[in-house]
Amino acid sequence: MDEQEEQFIRRINAKEEEGFKELFQRYYRYLVVVARRFIHDPDDAEDIVQDTIFNLWQTTKTFNSSPGLQQYLYNSVKNGCLRHLKRKHTEQHFTDYILHTTPEAEEDNSEYETMYQEIYRRVHQEINKLPEGCKKIFKEHLTGKKNEEIAALFHLSVETVKNQKKNALRILRENLGDAYCLLLLIATQA
Repeated sequence: MDEQEEQFIRRINAKEEEGFKELFQRYYRYLVVVARRFIHDPDDAEDIVQDTIFNLWQTTKTFNSSPGLQQYLYNSVKNGCLRHLKRKHTEQHFTDYILHTTPEAEEDNSEYETMYQEIYRRVHQEINKLPEGCKKIFKEHLTGKKNEEIAALFHLSVETVKNQKKNALRILRENLGDAYCLLLLIATQA
């Protein structure tokens, strides 16, 4: 390993901002290409890569070489994609179940409807507690708008929209617990 590579790895291990800027320049596009092999939505693929780099910043893991770092990044992106696909599959399965379950099939329709309404109320209550800008962006996201459409609507950058959506999901995850994705699906079906 030459001196330049040693310096690069040292900066990554020391969590220096310049090292991560260089990492971003070197690997971001490659990692997005890797993610796109698994994830067809370019926004989701970019989000997974950005999360991978951010998680690397937060980890205490250190590296001895560029190939070791590259392998870690590749595996992290691949695993992030697989988690994303698993979550999407679970969400789709749950959505299909909700859409194809008739109230008549339920043993007690009124109990089912009461539970459904309570979940809907709880999710929307938490959404309404979000910071104002975050809430507006997230509500537009729930209507099915793409990041670019939301950015144009509010005269913001696409990056700002992505960050606000991430903040909203983080807050909702904290406030609603592990089942928040399923709860959000129920809330968006009404």
